[in-house]
Amino acid sequence: MTLSKFIYDHELDIRDRLKAIVRDAAAAAEAAGRRHKGNSSSVTFSMQGMARKQANAVKDVRAADLDVCTYEAAIHDGFDSLQRGPSKSAVCIYERFRARLTVLTKIAPLFADGENVHTVALAKISHRQPVGSLDQFRPLAALRMVSTIQRRLGQRGVASKVFAVVEISLIKVDGKRLFEPHVHLIIAGPTREELMAVVPRRPRHNSQIDPVYYAAGSGLYFTKFQPETRSGYKESRGNQGRQRNRMQASERAEWLDWYANHGMAELMILAGFQPGLMRQFMSADLRELVREFLGRRCRGPR
Repeated sequence: MTLSKFIYDHELDIRDRLKAIVRDAAAAAEAAGRRHKGNSSSVTFSMQGMARKQANAVKDVRAADLDVCTYEAAIHDGFDSLQRGPSKSAVCIYERFRARLTVLTKIAPLFADGENVHTVALAKISHRQPVGSLDQFRPLAALRMVSTIQRRLGQRGVASKVFAVVEISLIKVDGKRLFEPHVHLIIAGPTREELMAVVPRRPRHNSQIDPVYYAAGSGLYFTKFQPETRSGYKESRGNQGRQRNRMQASERAEWLDWYANHGMAELMILAGFQPGLMRQFMSADLRELVREFLGRRCRGPR
């Protein structure tokens, strides 16, 4: 059985399981007296939709007069190519799907929900790039912030385990549109107070620390990989809200081009665990990942 046929046979099950994660995360947050951001209707899975999205991305790159041949060499043409060939770039929707299942089945369970498990969203102001110059940013610069946090905790005698993902969004600042690289990390070990002491804040950084109620929900959010424009607004009650819209076509093409120049392994870090664990996870067979994700560990048709 080809990989594409295997995925097709499990398409509805995969979709239902993804939506169930959102519902479970919302229930866990509600039980803790918090509101979960997001709903199950925003999470979907469709082989046809994935193929269409991959094709539309190529159109965006072509319309922006970027190097289409190089871009197409950085992506798979379907699930069967994913199984046969070497890993492609982080812009490939099939690579992103494999990375999402890796995070949900292999990495999220390492962070048992508990009192000292938190997520941190962290952006350094100086990492922002004007539209047209995103290629100047390297993901290692963002991941160094994660290493710095863990080192500072260690200096205080606080053990920690971390998983982090680099993400690129677009923001508006004083009328200017800027790409904002940032990291999302889930960290186990330190208390909120211990994290507050080491996570950098304004004026050079923007950061937010939140407790984790359901690790798989955090993993799902970390692996959304969406070309979003984020803008803040005041709600009717005076609270600060956040609106997300799609980037403009030319900006989206630049976003795609940046991801096409980086592999998934460049955008993730797993620290505090045995060496080589991330490399082991990233090379996992997709069929086995799907079976594990669906709770079907026994071998079926190959």
